[in-house]
Amino acid sequence: MSIMESTSQKSAAPTSTDEDVIALIDQAQFRLDPAEKERRLCAVLSAQVDRHASALPAYARLVDRLGFGNGPRARYEDVPFVHVSAFKKFELRSVPQDKVVRVVTSSATTSGTPSRIHIDKPTSFRQTKALAATLTDVLGKARRPYLVLDAAESNAASSSLSARGAAIRGLLPFASDVTYALDLNGTTLVPNEDRMRAFFDKNADRSPLLFGFTYIVWSVVVAELGRRGTSFGPAPGAALLHSGGWKKLTELAVDKDVFASKVGAIFGMPASHVLDFYGMAEQVGVVFVDCTAGNKHPPDFADVLLRDPLTLDRVRPGEAGLIEVLSILPESYPGQALLTDDVGILVGEDGCACGRRGRHFRIRSRVAQAEVRGCGDTFAQKRVVG
Repeated sequence: MSIMESTSQKSAAPTSTDEDVIALIDQAQFRLDPAEKERRLCAVLSAQVDRHASALPAYARLVDRLGFGNGPRARYEDVPFVHVSAFKKFELRSVPQDKVVRVVTSSATTSGTPSRIHIDKPTSFRQTKALAATLTDVLGKARRPYLVLDAAESNAASSSLSARGAAIRGLLPFASDVTYALDLNGTTLVPNEDRMRAFFDKNADRSPLLFGFTYIVWSVVVAELGRRGTSFGPAPGAALLHSGGWKKLTELAVDKDVFASKVGAIFGMPASHVLDFYGMAEQVGVVFVDCTAGNKHPPDFADVLLRDPLTLDRVRPGEAGLIEVLSILPESYPGQALLTDDVGILVGEDGCACGRRGRHFRIRSRVAQAEVRGCGDTFAQKRVVG
């Protein structure tokens, strides 16, 4: 039995912070003053961290070892963080196993080992509402024909769900109907041109919504349809949301402008309607979509803290740092503050040209894989019980 199984049998009891979480999700997003937002989020995050620590002794040891101590915590820097790699090595859940309704797994493209995120009903409910709140600001409330640039098998019903499946499902509340553009031939994804053409013949003037993982869209859809000389549309009201796989595209010297131009030409949409978003399996429900100024904005129930790679201090506008994602959504695992290996530029603390309030940033690169000291050592103390 793992230490996580033996110490997580005590479920965290609901508290008054639950109402605060739902209130922040239900309000119109991207409207909070940054200082007010940090104050409100820190109050919730602090209570949540203490609740996870009481339910998960290994997490409590991490909080203590990193020197964060008990709440209250007034600044994002004071909220204990977990490096995302910890979810690849340890079962980090703070509710009993019988309360887990789904396990979300990452794509494991870098390390070969996926993260496993244990989701209970309250967390799933929050994630669904939160994602809808963010995307409503981007897409509006109207349902649209939905073309998934993936195979149906990626969204198969199961208690375990991949990051691809979670992203596909996340857009379903905005769909009037769903079409899968690719077929799975053994282990190979193949564009179904006839199905895609029928979709656009029917829906080109209905502002269709498209979604796909960035690398799949480029390596399967754009590559194959480009080779065939295939295009659809025009569909000037269409929009494509995409995420994931930029490391591989960067190695191929494909930047966002090239990607958007090629995709727009194939699907008959403006390149400005090709929207990259940043998200992760460890923080389902939190996405950062490009705004009209090309920046990414945290919704009001989440935020980012960019830390200097050497000192872990908060960086200033114009500086680069490791991206830490803060979220008040997780109830079933300690995901309140997750430090990533992604490097971003903090563009500003407020005042983006798009009109959204608060901190805004851009993704720059990924650092070489390196485990943050403290996480692995702390959890490994009692990972295995004889």
